[in-house]
Amino acid sequence: MSDQSQYYFVQIWLPSLEKPLTFPLAEAAWGRFKRSFSEGKEGFFVFATRDGRTLALDLKSVQLARIWIAEEEGPMHDNAGSKVTLYLASGAEETFEAKNPVDLAGIFTKLKVGAEGEVLSFTDPTGKQVYFAVGGLTLLEATTDFVEEGYKQIYFRERGKLPPK
Repeated sequence: MSDQSQYYFVQIWLPSLEKPLTFPLAEAAWGRFKRSFSEGKEGFFVFATRDGRTLALDLKSVQLARIWIAEEEGPMHDNAGSKVTLYLASGAEETFEAKNPVDLAGIFTKLKVGAEGEVLSFTDPTGKQVYFAVGGLTLLEATTDFVEEGYKQIYFRERGKLPPK
């Protein structure tokens, strides 16, 4: 069992970004990342951060990773609403709002199981479709509460009841 005063961090460098990105993780996600990256696994690593974000990271896009344990939690990230940020291999970083949380839950599921070569999409609040090629994606970021709402709705549709807490 871990010490409650310890906080786990991963910092990654992507070739398309000038500065590294840092994520505060729960101990279990931190350990999974450490194993996946050090073993050279490919595909998307899906994880939630301690500050309310859910991410899908293309492991083959990570040039360098630094992991550490600290005694302070660090700054929190603003994660209100249905914001979705796509980090592309070209260096572009695009942010949209998503209308339907089920769309995002489905996207994270597809990325987790392998969607190489696919084109995925979600709808924005104005009804416009946002399409992106998985092959050009290095990182997808969304609000955990919004994504979890999508998973709850899928569970309810499939089983006729809400998931246990």
